[in-house]
Amino acid sequence: MKPLDALRAFFRPTDTTIALPDSPFVAIDREKTIEKLRLDERGEQAGANELPPSDAEEFDAVEAEIVAEIAEQLNRAQIDAENNIKVYGQRLAELALLRELSSVTGASETALGDYKTAIIGWRNRLANAADAIRESYQELATFKSEHNLRRPAHDVPLPIYTWSTIIVSGIIESLGNTAFLRVNDAFGLVGGFVAATVVAAVNVGFSAFIGRKVWPYLFHRDAWRRLLAWAGSAAWVVLVIGWNLLAAHFRDAKALGLETPESQALTLLLNSPLGLSSIYSYGLLLLGFIFAMVSAAAGFKMDDPYPGYGPIYRRHEDRCEEYASEIEEALNELKSIRDSRIGLLQNVRDQLRMQFAERGQIIDARKALVSRFEGHQEYLETVANSLLDHYRAANRRTRTTPAPQHFNKRWRLTRLSLPTFAELPGIESEVEAAQAALGQSIETISSAYNEAIESFASLESIKGSLSHGQP
Repeated sequence: MKPLDALRAFFRPTDTTIALPDSPFVAIDREKTIEKLRLDERGEQAGANELPPSDAEEFDAVEAEIVAEIAEQLNRAQIDAENNIKVYGQRLAELALLRELSSVTGASETALGDYKTAIIGWRNRLANAADAIRESYQELATFKSEHNLRRPAHDVPLPIYTWSTIIVSGIIESLGNTAFLRVNDAFGLVGGFVAATVVAAVNVGFSAFIGRKVWPYLFHRDAWRRLLAWAGSAAWVVLVIGWNLLAAHFRDAKALGLETPESQALTLLLNSPLGLSSIYSYGLLLLGFIFAMVSAAAGFKMDDPYPGYGPIYRRHEDRCEEYASEIEEALNELKSIRDSRIGLLQNVRDQLRMQFAERGQIIDARKALVSRFEGHQEYLETVANSLLDHYRAANRRTRTTPAPQHFNKRWRLTRLSLPTFAELPGIESEVEAAQAALGQSIETISSAYNEAIESFASLESIKGSLSHGQP
């Protein structure tokens, strides 16, 4: 080889293969191979030397090199094909759902069983609550029937508002009375405030008690209780008038500078009940009447006018609200469980479908690989014979003796085989059964949720069952 040719060969790529995008095997660049093996030059040189001899039966060095080149490509193709087959086997092994079809069906049944268990638990819990609500309805209905009530209980203000009204009334009366009772008091304004506070506390406190505990019985169905309530109210009127007149005379006694104004006030009340000596005393009397009425009204409005109706009605409403909250909690929990279970089953079903489709693709790809390997061997044999023909043609051009007989024969490539693999059993029926089980579980869970909603007794249905005499 000339130095220039050697240098050119050093820098020139020696790879004579071409990677094809749609084939797992490489193709051979015929022209590059001819150039790499210098088939023209070596063929003409061997022909000029009458080589190989006409009686030669074996390949010469160049022909052997061509065959070796093709054999090397075949070995590479076999290695690549075997590696691909291993990859296909690994991919098949990774399709876990297809290996555990029975567990897929079992998981489906487990998800369905868990959901039904949750529904049964809530049904039992709500059944007890529904019984309590039913008894509450009966209790309320019995009370209304016994007391001839045809209305709901009245709304009442918050206790803080009622107590604020009573306390503020007492404070205002105390402050107002202080201006009247501080006259000629040894302790001045402080003494007047203490006396005013005692007067207001008795007046307001007693009136609030009458308004809360006595006035409601004015409307009671029992005649004797109504009579006692009217008597108590009349006594309260007398006592309020007497107490506030006594306070007014107490102010007069202090204004007149009498000794022991407390006892003198009682004497003045007995001798001349309405004979007050000052307009301020009448003002104190008026304030007492006003705040007594305000306190009594506040106490009366603290609850429903009919005795006992407010508490029993509120207890019933609280039970109904708790029951409605329990139903809402049950529906939210069951809906959450339903969505999670259905989502899980749908995901398994989708994964099963994808893995089954991938299994078919792997099997087809593996079969196609075997077929392509057979075709690639045919291709390599054709390329080898093409290279041999090229070399032999160059050899014939320069030789004068007849070419060996094997120059006219087609070379046969010794075929290689790939590892055999067992045919995978058909699992179509098992996959269909698993898919059907998953679908049935999804439908059953959805139906179970709807049935659970219908089975939970609403307040309206409980009330309706009572009106129709059902237990």
